Amino acid sequence: MVLHHEVPLDPAVSPTETELRIKGIMEKLDQLIPPRPFTHVSSTTSATHSKATLLSPQDTYGRGDQLGVLLEVKDHLGRRKEYGGGFLRARMSSPALKAGASGKVTDFNNGTYLVSFTLFWEGRVSLSLLLILPSEGVSALWRARNQGYDRVIFTGQFASGTSQVNTDCALILNSSAELCTWILMTKQPFTEVYK
Repeated sequence: MVLHHEVPLDPAVSPTETELRIKGIMEKLDQLIPPRPFTHVSSTTSATHSKATLLSPQDTYGRGDQLGVLLEVKDHLGRRKEYGGGFLRARMSSPALKAGASGKVTDFNNGTYLVSFTLFWEGRVSLSLLLILPSEGVSALWRARNQGYDRVIFTGQFASGTSQVNTDCALILNSSAELCTWILMTKQPFTEVYK
């Protein structure tokens, strides 16, 4: 991993303020990704049993129009899910034009999602809604991330011009570890805190 050092966006913000902002963001994410324990795979989201419905279908659409799709997700037994949180990817494409665009996914947190596409070009389009990870999987990954975040260690390669340093890095700062100090082209010291 190579990181190129730049002057921080707001040098007036202290590490403590930054840590507080990060903590606030993580707390919001904890609220957005609630625990979704499951005892059997049959209660998890099934793409096969889920249903997508084109909203307000028309014979023709104009460039710039919005195309809406309502997605109702169900489990492997065909029961409608009562919560959201799944990781979905929505794509629109026209292979003949070699064109593609992403759709916007809105999660209503009740087992339904609204997928909105802007029609950027003329011609036929294909729509794709892909379930990347069910909400139970998202929850499991978030739980695993929170339980082992301090044990993730990797080697970072920090380079500036012809100078290079390899060092062990972690996703949580070990403040007792040595920090790297670089002198930028502006001759101002910049302390690396990506450890």
